[in-house]
Amino acid sequence: MKLSKLLIIVIATSAFLFTACSTEEDDSLTRHEMVFQISMGNNETRATIDDTWTVGDTVAVRVGTTVKKYVVATTNGDVQGADKANNTFYWEDLGGSSVEVTAWSFGKRYVETLDGLVTIFEDQSSDANFVGSDFLYATPTVITRESSLNSLQFYHQMALMNINIKLDDPSNGIKDVLIGYDPYSVNYGGSGAISIIGAPFNVPTKDVDTQEYPKYGEFDTYDGDNLEYGTIIPHQKETAEDGFTASYSAVMIPFGYESFIITLRLSDNTEFSFTPVYAEFIAGTRVNYNITVNNGELSVDVGNNSGEAAGSLDPVTVNNWRLVQ
Repeated sequence: MKLSKLLIIVIATSAFLFTACSTEEDDSLTRHEMVFQISMGNNETRATIDDTWTVGDTVAVRVGTTVKKYVVATTNGDVQGADKANNTFYWEDLGGSSVEVTAWSFGKRYVETLDGLVTIFEDQSSDANFVGSDFLYATPTVITRESSLNSLQFYHQMALMNINIKLDDPSNGIKDVLIGYDPYSVNYGGSGAISIIGAPFNVPTKDVDTQEYPKYGEFDTYDGDNLEYGTIIPHQKETAEDGFTASYSAVMIPFGYESFIITLRLSDNTEFSFTPVYAEFIAGTRVNYNITVNNGELSVDVGNNSGEAAGSLDPVTVNNWRLVQ
């Protein structure tokens, strides 16, 4: 799935008529289906990236307490119910001329409810697990039957980490990159896994003063007994960023780490670990780590997408990144 700063779901009263036989009479019933079309915003800033959808990506759509599964049917972003009988909303069933709609998406990974823990994949090395870790949410929006065009805006609820690595000796390749692996805890019988890969998610709630919904919800990462931990294996990009040997990305649950570790292992089993003083991952933003290995020593520049100096952890403005499958 190709994700951008925001996704627009255009909801239109369908011109498509679904005809079904009444259980009591032979008369046909005309039912008006809510047909969804998904498009991407701010494409002009990403001229080098293919902004097409992947057929089969799923969107969970909620009206009231009912959730139905919709799927992307074409690369143009046409979306339809997964099946007409059980996963399609019809105006005739909604009992009114307007409804409040909420939706979320994890790519091809269909998640019917946001209750419990919202999770990312620990191993994001595959395209499916990398893209399937991203979580987009559209806040409640009232749509009307009379309007021919209604829209929902989706925002990334996760953060993105980019790791660029430059080796002075590329022949000594990269064996592993691990995020949130503490080798010292293993010496004392621990698992070494300190990355949060599952946490409860609180959906955005309406602001009392403005009566508007914020773009982002909040992950409850403070109750350690109600979290899931792991060691994240990032996704390697097909082409490294300019000037680097290899580039990696990982979707992260938003959280501020007082002590966070990135571990790099080379082919000759040399191991480096980097611990930022403080690492904060904020929803819809990315943090870049540029790592150089030279003469057996490791140096790290930490900055955001605008290339600020080492030590700056100010993230990029909302959603200035996307995942490419």
